[in-house]
Amino acid sequence: MSEEQNNKKYVSCKWEKTLALINNVYLKKYIPETKKVSSESLQEMLNKYKAVYVKPNRGSSGKGVMKIQQRIHHGKIVYEVQNNLSIKHFDNYNALYYKLNEHIQKSDRMHIVQKGINMIKYKKRSADIRVMVQQNPQSEWEITGFLARLSHPKKIVTNISGGGAVCDVYELLNHICTQKYEKENVLTELKMIGIETAKQMNKFYPKVQENGVDIALDQELHPWILEVNTKPDIGPFNLLKNKTYYEKIIDYRKEIKKEQDSKQKSKKKNRSNYKLKKPKYNYTKRYKHIKTKTKGLIVE
Repeated sequence: MSEEQNNKKYVSCKWEKTLALINNVYLKKYIPETKKVSSESLQEMLNKYKAVYVKPNRGSSGKGVMKIQQRIHHGKIVYEVQNNLSIKHFDNYNALYYKLNEHIQKSDRMHIVQKGINMIKYKKRSADIRVMVQQNPQSEWEITGFLARLSHPKKIVTNISGGGAVCDVYELLNHICTQKYEKENVLTELKMIGIETAKQMNKFYPKVQENGVDIALDQELHPWILEVNTKPDIGPFNLLKNKTYYEKIIDYRKEIKKEQDSKQKSKKKNRSNYKLKKPKYNYTKRYKHIKTKTKGLIVE
């Protein structure tokens, strides 16, 4: 672990976070295949999955996220790209990649391509789940909140700032789970993924003390980790009618802040106590054999 990793409290690089999680044997099956964007990697992923998401390596609120689909139209392969409300079509791959690469160059940011997930829908909107995981006062990882997020009806991202809406997670699961045991199984799996993700991130970034884990469920209710936010926005939890999660998250944040302030004060105190003391030089001892008379005074 590098010193930079050891001191990071916030990790913005999506690629770094993917590499950290992929090393965990348990989490591996929940991570959609992800690559750095290149002409070769994008074409390979489209041929394999038919639908992918292209994202800026750094960024938040779903800004710059694009969905690219490969389809057959009149016996010919065509491509559809959706970015926000804009939808464009391309007759061949070269034209698609030329336009995408132009966009990437202008943004001056590396982009990643991720396997597209056929997400569950509720009220004709794509839905995912935010799992909030924080260190409790005993420094143990704990699930402190669940939140379902619904996309804008015409958009591909579920971020609230992009026109999405919040929903109680139990309301969502009651809609998609036909059997009670299904809902319990999904919740158990979400909790396990949340805790394991936080532990794994903590191995690489020990100063990160909370994670907002965004998880999508596909049509078979298999969970997929879309992203891990190390500085999650907790505002959406306050939009729920039940404020229990929001209040608990706030309480834990206060405890974390109190602990950080205490450590900071302790460091300052230790620094102030550590002062180099100049040794007192005993001139009398060194020159005890020398005596000089000057106007009646004896200097020893």
